[in-house]
Amino acid sequence: MEIQTFYEELSGVLEHPGNVAPPESLLALAGGEILMMAQCYQKDGSYCLANNDPVNALASFAYAAGWLDTGNFIGIVTSGPLCRNLISGRTSVPAHFHPQLVEKACRYQRLLDGAVTSSIPGSETGIHWYEGGERVIAVAAAYLSGGEMFLRMERFEHALACFSYGHGWLDAALRAGLTRITGNRDLFAI
Repeated sequence: MEIQTFYEELSGVLEHPGNVAPPESLLALAGGEILMMAQCYQKDGSYCLANNDPVNALASFAYAAGWLDTGNFIGIVTSGPLCRNLISGRTSVPAHFHPQLVEKACRYQRLLDGAVTSSIPGSETGIHWYEGGERVIAVAAAYLSGGEMFLRMERFEHALACFSYGHGWLDAALRAGLTRITGNRDLFAI
């Protein structure tokens, strides 16, 4: 998908965000944080896009989508899945950005790998939040694997989108209490 088109889809979702938790509940607070972070990264990506930086725009939009989709998974934000559309076709990163794109994709692969291995479910075994934490980590690990496959295929836009999106899942889940950090705290938006 063209980065501009994905930006427009993301913006459409964020124009009418749905925080479905009861007002002033802990879940509403987590949903509000998820929406705020998605909006911040949508704005960052918009700034990058307007300033001819499609690599960072792509990373920002995919990261924002990861936050929203995690909120949707938890049931505190209504957005519908976004990232599957981002990696469904060619993106519009011009060839002269290739060195920046390759560097960022490889760096984000290392960051997501470290974040996945530094994450564990945030509650006790047998509790729904524990199972949710396991699922979030599995989603992030799946996008890590998918991104690595795209790296091998030299489809760097898709690799970067996967890594950014997977990291969005981990950061949103951490903020919502589904996961905990066991390793490098610097890899997370806390």
